[in-house]
Amino acid sequence: MIEQGFTVSGKGPAIVFLHSSLSSSKQWGNLAKQLSSSFTCINIDLLGYGKAAIVNDAENYNFNTETSRIKSILKALVPNEKYHLVGHSCGGAIGLKLAVEEPDNILSMTLFEPVAFHLLAHSHDAHHNNLALKVKQFAENIAAINNKEGAETFVDFWNGKGFYSNLPSKIQSIMAKDIEKVKLDFIGILHETYNFEALKKIQSPCLIILGQHSQEVSQVLSRAIADSLNIVELKAVQSGHMAPLSHPNLVEPAIFSFIKNV
Repeated sequence: MIEQGFTVSGKGPAIVFLHSSLSSSKQWGNLAKQLSSSFTCINIDLLGYGKAAIVNDAENYNFNTETSRIKSILKALVPNEKYHLVGHSCGGAIGLKLAVEEPDNILSMTLFEPVAFHLLAHSHDAHHNNLALKVKQFAENIAAINNKEGAETFVDFWNGKGFYSNLPSKIQSIMAKDIEKVKLDFIGILHETYNFEALKKIQSPCLIILGQHSQEVSQVLSRAIADSLNIVELKAVQSGHMAPLSHPNLVEPAIFSFIKNV
């Protein structure tokens, strides 16, 4: 029996879509619809989001919890098949881990600002290390304050000050509840130990997209990841970190074109 929390559409080579924290598989719904005429689109809710189950062993959570579930879903749906991979933010970090662990399974990889912040901590670059320390402190702050304040701090960091307070109260309440999973997402991110050199294992074509108005740490990390990959295109768009949601008109055509041309 396959766990709940994913949708499948279309027919052809598989594309796996992974979303950001405080989001769901719906964020890639329109792009999946566009690609479903030529591909089998597998749109997965990360644990704790959308229709996926919650994490039932939070004390032992790390990204192995996410990747083992994703691998089980793919084994049931497209056994022994290679797949294209699309990920954003936390979903991008989880996707990058999948690609490092099983590079031969990846037909192509498209990531929008994957927040694999642990890479900065394992870098030999002092500026990278300083940014990693700031991320660790940010995660500790989110964990220390109440959920409403945590949600506001997290959302405003990526979207700009005041963004959270202007959201409908119902959305604020949902985000405040889901911030518990965001705390685990940070644990998963910072738990990883592979370094930039490990990205050399990935031999498939890659597209890394970043927002020119995003936070420095995310832009620096995205460029460093691109520099570490073998076959890569780096694209910057006029937007911030949440562009797949806020500016899909800038992001989706680039991904569509890249995958179709691989």
